Amino acid sequence: MIPAQYQLAAKAGGVLLLMALAAGVVWWGMAPRIDIEAQRADTAQADLVKAEQLIELQADVLAQQQKTLGDLAEIERRMQLLDQAVALNRSAQAAEFAELKRNDKAVAEYLAGAVPASLGRLYERPETNDPAAYTAPHGVQPGAVSAALSTGRAGE
Repeated sequence: MIPAQYQLAAKAGGVLLLMALAAGVVWWGMAPRIDIEAQRADTAQADLVKAEQLIELQADVLAQQQKTLGDLAEIERRMQLLDQAVALNRSAQAAEFAELKRNDKAVAEYLAGAVPASLGRLYERPETNDPAAYTAPHGVQPGAVSAALSTGRAGE
């Protein structure tokens, strides 16, 4: 038999041994879970960084789309102004063409008629009415201007 003083020490040692064994079993069971949770935390952190980068990229894309939509709205506004200007010019041009047609008709009718006598006498000159009376103006002589010389170089 074991003396009483050692029995208490043996019981305390046994309890300590059981506690150490229990702690070891708990550690053995928990250690893989701690590693798994650490891996999950690392993966979650990496996913969070990727998600933040994706959000920033999407924000940039949305900002660019908003700018593009603004540019398109400005282009649409300018196109409407151009359409209005073209329509205004078209109507003004149509009115001018109508006026030209009326004037052309009036001029054609005038030219088809005889020259009024008063207008004909206004410009009447002997050299234009009687070819025999025509003489060249003073100072103009035949051969006064020399003929153009051909240099043989094209484009000059």
